[in-house]
Amino acid sequence: MKKRIIITLISLFIILIFIQQKEEWTSVFRMTEQPDVLIKGNNGMTLTVDLSFGREDVDKWITQLEKPYPLLFLDADWIERSPLIVKKIKEKKIPVGLLGSNSNDYVDSPKLLEEEITMFQASFDSVPLWYRTQDDSFPELLKDQVWENQMNMVSSSVKWSTGSAPSVQKGDIVSVALHRENRIDLGKLTTFQKKHSFVSIEETLFGYKTETKTFP
Repeated sequence: MKKRIIITLISLFIILIFIQQKEEWTSVFRMTEQPDVLIKGNNGMTLTVDLSFGREDVDKWITQLEKPYPLLFLDADWIERSPLIVKKIKEKKIPVGLLGSNSNDYVDSPKLLEEEITMFQASFDSVPLWYRTQDDSFPELLKDQVWENQMNMVSSSVKWSTGSAPSVQKGDIVSVALHRENRIDLGKLTTFQKKHSFVSIEETLFGYKTETKTFP
């Protein structure tokens, strides 16, 4: 009888540990409890870069990039066009997310998001943890799709797509455009990075450092 009670207690203990770990794993994938868009935090500042165009200049910038790294939102087509730069991103373990299309494109093509995720997975072997549309808009149907794929939607409180570097303050998530039409000079971007003490998006949002899996 005593032996049976001990075995039962041990089994309950193992189950509790499993439940706790499962909750921790879930929190790593979903930073919110419902399909909300992350825009601003309370601790530190985070630099994010929306990348859909560029080769030689981007390759040089990635090569010279130093920690703390920005969070790179990569366009799926750019990923396919730039395998050598993607390899370098992976080798340096730079955090990445998926830069989607304009929000209206998902209304016209309901399967577009799945196609973009598949293209991302082909290079990074995992579903992206972070997601953003190119026009920073998230219709309700798209929110549901993103949520079902266990991705976190990220907008920004400060946008830099033209002109001089913006002012930033505690809690800001800064997005920098590297597109064909709207494109910040990478020299100015490097200067901007060195001027400010940026931290990871987890630290800006929640005040703690964590290792999130972006790829093996």
